[in-house]
Amino acid sequence: MGLRYTRRPHYGPFYVNVSENGVSSVTFKLGRVSWRVWSKNRRRGLSSVDLPGPFSYRREGSRR
Repeated sequence: MGLRYTRRPHYGPFYVNVSENGVSSVTFKLGRVSWRVWSKNRRRGLSSVDLPGPFSYRREGSRR
């Protein structure tokens, strides 16, 4: 298992996911809902919803 570098700076409601290879995605977060607006691997849409307590909902990716 190697050492990985990741960063997640935010500018208002926008979060930028940065790794060794550059920007991987941009996420818009409003309250408990996260929406991926841009992604390097073209995955867009609802990312996750924080639910009360220790729970959260994350949509499964579509398989082709």
